[in-house]
Formats: sequence, C-alpha cells, structure tokens
Amino acid sequence: MRGLVSTFVAAVLLTTSMAGTASAEPVPDEWCLGTPSVSETHSSFEGTLSDTPLQVPIRVRLITGPLFEICTGMTAIVQKADGSHRTVVPLDRNADSSSGPPVWAKYGYLSAPVADGAGSWVVTKVTWGAKFLDVSVPFRVVRTSTLTVEQPARTSGTARTTITGVARQYTSTGAQAPSANRKVDIMHQAGFRLTTATTDSTGRYRATVAFTQNTSLRATMAATAAAGPAYTDFVTAHKLLAMSYLTAATTANVNTLWKVSGTVFPGKLWTALELWNGKTWSAAGSAGYTAANGSYARYWKPNRAGTFRLRVVVSGPRLDNSPWSREVTVTVKQLPQQPTYLTGTIAPTAGPPVKYLTKMSSFGFLKIRRADGSLGPVANARVDVLAKRPADAGWHVVGGSYTTSSGYFYNNWQVGFAAGETFTAVLRYTTTLPRTASTTSTTFGPFTVQP
Repeated sequence: MRGLVSTFVAAVLLTTSMAGTASAEPVPDEWCLGTPSVSETHSSFEGTLSDTPLQVPIRVRLITGPLFEICTGMTAIVQKADGSHRTVVPLDRNADSSSGPPVWAKYGYLSAPVADGAGSWVVTKVTWGAKFLDVSVPFRVVRTSTLTVEQPARTSGTARTTITGVARQYTSTGAQAPSANRKVDIMHQAGFRLTTATTDSTGRYRATVAFTQNTSLRATMAATAAAGPAYTDFVTAHKLLAMSYLTAATTANVNTLWKVSGTVFPGKLWTALELWNGKTWSAAGSAGYTAANGSYARYWKPNRAGTFRLRVVVSGPRLDNSPWSREVTVTVKQLPQQPTYLTGTIAPTAGPPVKYLTKMSSFGFLKIRRADGSLGPVANARVDVLAKRPADAGWHVVGGSYTTSSGYFYNNWQVGFAAGETFTAVLRYTTTLPRTASTTSTTFGPFTVQP
C-alpha cells in the first residue's frame, strides 16, 4: 500500500505545473498532501460574488476512503494575489463520489468578502500537522452578473420584433449597478445566435429580429475579467400573419377564368381558394405557396350562372392567427350564345349628291365573342345592305358581301329610287342561331335622291 500511495503522489507532483516542492522535513508516505483544486466535485467552480460573502471550496483529492480518518487536521493557505487576505482554511470535510469511479477528498471553504473579495487569489500551501506542501493554484472571483429579457410585443407581417432587457452586476457594496458596454447574444432555442446587441450606460440592450413564425429565444452574456456570465430563461416572440385585401372582380362569366390575388406576410405561406356550397367551404381547385415577394394569385372557372361566395385561406406554422381568410362575393353571368358585333358605314362612294343609280359603298367589320370571352373575326359571313323608304312596309335587300378572314366586308350597290324620294339604310348579319345572335347596325341616312 505504501508503495502505491508514494507512486501516486509522486505522479501528481510531476505532472502538474502548479505543484510546489515539499519541505525538507520528510512527509510520511505522502498520503495526505497533494495539489489542491478549487471545486467541490469534478465540475469546475464558478467564483461569482454577489451580495453575500462567497464560499470558495478548496479540495485535496485522496486515493482511498480510509484516509478520511488518517488525514485529519489538514489546512490550505489561501491569499489574494497581492498578498492580502491571507487565510488558513481548515480542510475538515469529507467528500466521496456517489456514482462513477470512486473519488475521495478533504475540503473546506474560503469566505471571500463582498467588499474586496473579487479579483485574483492563489492557494499557496497545503498542511497536514507539521507536514506541508508548497503549491501555487490560482483562481479568480468575479462579480455576479444578472440579465433580463422582456416579453417581446407580438408583431404582424414583416414588422421586426424588438428584444430588450437589462444587464447588471454586483458591486463592492453588495448592490446591483448597470453593466455597460456588455455584449448580449440573442440565442434561438435551437442554439444558434440570432443577433447581438451591446448594453448602454444604463445596462439596457435592444435588438430587432425579423421572425416569420413564433420563436423561443433567450439572452446570454459572456463573462468579462471583472464580471461573471449570465443568461435568461426562454421567452417566445409571437407573430401574426398579415393578409392584404383581395383584388378581384365582383362579376365573372360562365366557363371563363376568374382571378383573385393579394399579398400575405411573413414568410412562405400556403394559400387556397375555397367555395361556399351552401353548407360548407370546399376546395375550388386552386392552391399554392406565396411567391418570394409575398404575392399570390388563385383562379376559378365557374360552370354555371349565379351568385357565389369564395374565400382565400392562408395558413402557416406557428402563427397565432393561422389560418386566416378573406372573402369575396362574385356574380357569374351566362353570355348569349355567340353574340356578334357589327361596325360599318354606308355612304356615296364618290360623295354627295345622291342621285338615281349613284354608286354607294358599304364596309366595316364583323366580330364574334369566343367561349373565353375574347373577340375575334367572323370570316366568310354575309353582311347584307337593306334600304327602306318611309312609305315602305319593310326593309329591302339592296346589296351585300362576304367577310374576309379578318372579318372585313366591302360592297357597292346603286340607288334604285327616283328623284325626290328619301330612304334610309342599315347593315345586317343574320345567322341560323337564335335571333340574339344576329346583329343590325345603326340606321344610316336619310338620303334624299336629287334630280
């Protein structure tokens, strides 16, 4: 046993840079003397001083439990680096591990005063009765720091969230004072840094962060040469989605695409168009994520006429007001079947006066509405010219022509009325479809036939 103990202590003295040299007086078996550490257990000691004297644990490790009874009367000599506050600390307490490899130690406490206990300290000697070991084990005591983070105000859309709080540290009087020019890190709950702020002369810090959803965070502050570290509990910054009013026509046509658009923030959000069926809302067949600029457009093609309620529903994760929606009422109309649009002119080809057998010109365009609502030319369709005197019972066809591929028509005809008679003329397009599909132009004239 003696050889084992001697070997262990010798190894400690050879492998630590802080160990001193033993005195000339022999130390029996060197069972109790060893280089101390400033801790109660394996974990490191955080020496921070607040408003009461700080109890600093001085610990010497033993190689076996029975030495508790042998190594009695041990002390450690501790003082500040400038030589003040020289204190003899009795190592009169026993420590052993409750889990893991067995560890035994003798320890005691140095009481660092509030007024001037902060700063550099050093353990200079360990004694056991008349035996001693000169050592040099430095450690520091700093003032305790405190840090707060206030509950952030809930923000909407792209508005940035303000994060603020106050950093303080204890003074030599035991009171707290602002801790100025301290770096404060705002940390995400996942462990990464969101942003950094610096405290002002009052100890207050302020930072802003753009969040896209509810986020838990806390503030942390690293130690300085004079003050210890600090961190806060987690708080949650809450977000609301902000949705613009809908941009959409309040009327639509059967079998024609109707569009609704808008913007919504923050972040990439899901938008879906829904239709009210009289009992519940159902998908209208248009959905997708917003673009990078927050915009979206949804489409609907009604298949029947009537008045309909539609809404755009926006949703996203961890937003206090998700899902959110806006609604619009749309009146859908059924367009007449292939209605036509006729524009044209009837006039003397060479100009007035109009006489018997004067050459007249009729020209213009014939268009038709397509199924999608747009207008296009009607080709190879006959446009007739009709004339009528006041005493005539009806209109008489006096000319006509067929349209070209662009819908253009042109024809000439001669006046068949005697001098002194008056007549009017119209253009007419007639189809085999219902009468609503036929078109008659405005009336031209009256023209008076000159001698």
